[in-house]
Amino acid sequence: MSDRELQYQNQITELEQQIRLLKEQVDFLTRKLYGTKSEKTSVLDIEGQMSLFNETEYFADPSAEEPKLVYVEKHLRKRKYTGRREELIKDLPHSKVLHTIDESEQVCEKCGSSMVKVGEEFVRTQVQFIPASLKVIDHYRETYECRTCRKQGTPYMEKAPVPCPPVLHSLASASTIAWLIHQKFELGIPLYRQEKEWEALGLKLSRATMSNWLLAVFRDWLSHVVGRLKQELLKQDYLHIDET
Repeated sequence: MSDRELQYQNQITELEQQIRLLKEQVDFLTRKLYGTKSEKTSVLDIEGQMSLFNETEYFADPSAEEPKLVYVEKHLRKRKYTGRREELIKDLPHSKVLHTIDESEQVCEKCGSSMVKVGEEFVRTQVQFIPASLKVIDHYRETYECRTCRKQGTPYMEKAPVPCPPVLHSLASASTIAWLIHQKFELGIPLYRQEKEWEALGLKLSRATMSNWLLAVFRDWLSHVVGRLKQELLKQDYLHIDET
């Protein structure tokens, strides 16, 4: 098929679509004019176009009482929820930002005299979002020595205790593991998506490493908690059976 024939074929297809659309419009208007509700044909304007904005007036119940102006305004008025904003932010930490005029600009525009502060006014309250950030913590511990024992020839030294890490020989901290668990099991975010979030924060943490961390934490820590909870639940079931 040549380019000219293809062009003619496209034009024919477009004309057929336009004809089909016009037929649907003619059928719709015909039903409105000669259908069972022909008494409502006044919704047609002078040019013969259907007015969708006036149609609700003609399909409304003619015996319905006209609402009063006060009643309509009552529903159109924006509702105010007193104290709702304060309730939402009552548990969030607050900080005050005071906007001032530079000392060099504290000059009266009328007479040129220096102005003094006479008060301040509240303007608005906003909630600020602080994105997550990473911080490296290097743990050190102090070493102590007994000088008396040292003089007696029996030296004694003691080092400060350090809490056990959640995963041995890793960069994982308690807060890191808690965030992984929250993202994975509470929010349902897979590890490959968390991998991208950690990289955006500046740490290239692979999904394999995160998976190993979660497995190690369950093996060394959380499995004991799960076992104890299971014992407590079974104990409650036994007590319930004895009471029945």
